[in-house]
Amino acid sequence: MTVDLEVDRAAVPPAPAHGNPAVEAWYDAPHAAGVMVCTADGYLSLLEVYSVSDEPVTVWPDPSFIRR
Repeated sequence: MTVDLEVDRAAVPPAPAHGNPAVEAWYDAPHAAGVMVCTADGYLSLLEVYSVSDEPVTVWPDPSFIRR
């Protein structure tokens, strides 16, 4: 599952440049999957939840299961 993010660039300055993903974490319920946030030009640009098992991701994970 992917969500493209759009930040009002007139409202805030960009963050310092760094590699992607900006943040990555894992969760294990209901099945093994990963979560990552990416940036473009110093602004949030993408949120992705992806499966690392044979089960596809069909719902957003419960935040209490996320491990960094």
